[in-house]
Amino acid sequence: MKSTVLAAAIILCATSAPATDFKGQVAPVLQKYCYKCHSEVQKKEKGDLVLDNLERFGRQIGPSGIIKPGQPESSSFFTSMTLPKSDDDHMPPAKEAQPPPASIAIIKAWITEGASLDGKKVATTPAAPPAAPAAPSAPGAAATQTWTSSDGVAIQASFLRLEGENVVIQRADGVCFILPLARLSAESQALAKNGGK
Repeated sequence: MKSTVLAAAIILCATSAPATDFKGQVAPVLQKYCYKCHSEVQKKEKGDLVLDNLERFGRQIGPSGIIKPGQPESSSFFTSMTLPKSDDDHMPPAKEAQPPPASIAIIKAWITEGASLDGKKVATTPAAPPAAPAAPSAPGAAATQTWTSSDGVAIQASFLRLEGENVVIQRADGVCFILPLARLSAESQALAKNGGK
C-alpha cells in the first residue's frame, strides 16, 4: 500500500503546481535581502552571482550548482543563510538586514520542491533526493523502457545514470526522476545496475 502511494505520487507530482511560488514568494525575499549585492539592476555581482536575471540565476541550479534541487542541506545558497552571523560564509553579511526565519523557510521549501523558476513542479520522491534537472537527450541515449515499482506500478522512461543507491530516469516529456533502487522491482533494479540495457 505504502509503495503504491509512493509510485502514484511520483507520477502525479510532475503535473501539480509547486506549493512555493518563485515569483510570488521567493523573488521578494531575494529582492529584499540579496539584490543589494547580487543584482544586475543594482550593478552588483559579488561572487559573480546575479539573482535578478533568471537565465543567469538558473545556471546556479543543478547538481553542481549552489542550489541542488530537492536538497536544501546540500545547497550552499541555503546553508549560507543558516550559518552563524560570525561565520565568514554567512549570507547576507552580518552588517546587512537578515531574513527572518519565515523567509529562510520559504527558500528551504522552494529548494526542497525542486527550485523551479517557472512555477512548474519538479517531480520528487520522498526519502530520496528529488528531481534531477532535465537533461537534453544525447545522441545514442538509452531507449525508453518500463520501470516498475516493487508493487507493480510502471512508468515509461529512459535510463540516465546511477547516483549511489538511486537511479535517474527521464520521461519522454523531459521530466526526470531520482528513484531509490530499493523501491523498484527486481527486474528494474537489474536494468538500472546494467546501465539501462
